[in-house]
Amino acid sequence: MLRRVRPALRRAVLGGLAVVALVGASALGGGAGVGGSGAAVAAPMWPVPAPYPVPSDPPESLAAIPPGSEYVALGDSYSAGYGLDDPTHLPTDACAQSARDYPHRIAARFGLALTDVTCAGATSDDVVSGFQFRGVPPQVRALSDRTRLVTITIGGNDADLFGTAASCLALSSKGPVFSGRDAPSCRSTLVRDGEDQLGVKIRSRVALSIAETLGAVRAAAPNAVVVFLGYPAIFPDAEHTPRGGCFRSALDLGSLAGSFPSDTFPFTDTDVRYLHGVQEELDTVSADAARAAGVRFVDVFAASQAHSACATKGSYVAGVSLEGSGNLSRIDLVPGALHPNERGVAWLTGRVAAAVRDLAG
Repeated sequence: MLRRVRPALRRAVLGGLAVVALVGASALGGGAGVGGSGAAVAAPMWPVPAPYPVPSDPPESLAAIPPGSEYVALGDSYSAGYGLDDPTHLPTDACAQSARDYPHRIAARFGLALTDVTCAGATSDDVVSGFQFRGVPPQVRALSDRTRLVTITIGGNDADLFGTAASCLALSSKGPVFSGRDAPSCRSTLVRDGEDQLGVKIRSRVALSIAETLGAVRAAAPNAVVVFLGYPAIFPDAEHTPRGGCFRSALDLGSLAGSFPSDTFPFTDTDVRYLHGVQEELDTVSADAARAAGVRFVDVFAASQAHSACATKGSYVAGVSLEGSGNLSRIDLVPGALHPNERGVAWLTGRVAAAVRDLAG
């Protein structure tokens, strides 16, 4: 779900330390795509064999989807393995797709012929009708009546959940956030007159977009098993929030020299609760849309609460790490921030594999 950083830099203060802080569209939601521009040219070459080659004698086989069957993977950066090693450079470099993503692992497990068109930053529109980058057609065009399996993760960029999260980076557990002119939290700017602006968007436009996307996928691949994978917890529920809160600062004195703490969680206590609720709402509308479309929804949100990016051990989602120049003229999010790490992708693969076995085994 990640899109390219378009930083608007402001001055923030941590104690007596003046730093330039990242705000604005951010690496978690913004504009043109990770690591490239809208002028990127696609050069698709499927399948990509490494590091999960499709074996001639796979470890598992499916009765309804035999080895060699066509498998198409759709979706955003949570499908594409954003931040992991072994880039495929497909459909274009800007998509930041990794050959370690869950689609490649599923293809290797069941011996399927994979076409992976997942792309960081993708929205529902990019799946159905939009050209996310020059030379990169709508993802749904990879589907046909020959397609036997489709996996997809989508909706996070429609909601701008992750772009919002990146603009919520804070100086302390009580705030202020880097953006918002000393706002104590993101919630304070997004909830107006008791109405959550992001929640309204998710329940209306986002819900409709997801439903339309699943309908388009079913129509374009009438003979396929379709598995819609949700998002694991990034922000934990109250039960899995430590007594002292989640806050781990992304800035310290070393930041003046361009050295930043790693795997941090710089969100206020208020925003941890708020963003958990927003993600829960996205999970609910996704499940509802899948049910209406007759698509299997793999709900991983509840089962991953103990492994959110707040967790210091056993997390499935990476925390926030920053990188920048020594004079702080540039500060960016390290690729993979608030996205599944290796442990998380392996876990998600297991959940998708279980659903595929249930539907086609």
